[in-house]
Amino acid sequence: MTMSQETMTDAARRGQEAITTALQVWTDSLQMFMPASDTKLRGAVEAVDSMFDFAEQMLGTQREFTKTLLTATTSAATKAASLTREAAMEAKDVAKDVAKDVAKDVEDGPNGQQRPMARRAASAQDVDAPSKK
Repeated sequence: MTMSQETMTDAARRGQEAITTALQVWTDSLQMFMPASDTKLRGAVEAVDSMFDFAEQMLGTQREFTKTLLTATTSAATKAASLTREAAMEAKDVAKDVAKDVAKDVEDGPNGQQRPMARRAASAQDVDAPSKK
């Protein structure tokens, strides 16, 4: 438990103890003036136990349901993240291919003919090539 949970639990326990003590004092004082029947008290105690047992079962059921739900949603989220990552990688590869195609089209010009600037650049390279020998 965290420190704040421990503090709240301790405060609740102390509050319950204070109320129980005050109720016990009040009950003891009341019993001096009129006798109480143990039958009604036992029925009330059994009812309290029954209600808390039921609440405990419901809380356990809710805990298991929440864990199952969390497992299912975590699994789905992990799968979605994986698929998104794969799609992004595929999109990146497609974008690279498209960029290469566009660069080649720009260099080649319309109808696959080499553009004048590309011919000049190629001619300049051809001229320089023999002098390097």
